[in-house]
Amino acid sequence: MNFLRVALCTFLCFARVWSMPTRCAVSKDLMKESHALLEAAGGLFPMQCLKEKVVVAFPQNAFESENADQVAGVERAVYQTLENIDALLESSSDPGQWDTKKWNDFRGLVYRQIEDSRCITSRPEAAQDFPSREASLKGYFETLSSTLKEKDFSFCAWEIVRNEILQTLKFILDHNSDIMS
Repeated sequence: MNFLRVALCTFLCFARVWSMPTRCAVSKDLMKESHALLEAAGGLFPMQCLKEKVVVAFPQNAFESENADQVAGVERAVYQTLENIDALLESSSDPGQWDTKKWNDFRGLVYRQIEDSRCITSRPEAAQDFPSREASLKGYFETLSSTLKEKDFSFCAWEIVRNEILQTLKFILDHNSDIMS
């Protein structure tokens, strides 16, 4: 009788897992939540940091598509952006003046989105126009990383980077929410 229960339980478990359809995409809800957490972690851009603000060229072309054939490249650019955000935060010290819980929750959501949408990288159709998108993103995130280092990871440096990441996430949500699940 025990064997029958174990077999039935195993069968039901596998049937449930296999029957669940999965869509290989970044979650719009998690992206919105990430944006809200990062915004709340630090609040408004501080007045004392205005004089230190630097111009960082936003890679808008990485998130634009002219036709349906380029959507996979945009999806991969969004995924790559999440990976770049994670790498930037991993290689830097944490900002000390922000809400620590919200900051950690934001980082956790970025990591979760990366793990949940990793399947995007295996799509062959995303590789066609991705190199130019990747080059734009690489330059953008190198500039953000340099800003942190040049300003010695100061409060204002973190605010500049946070502001840029917020703008990036907002742009993705405003212009690419149709490709997210």
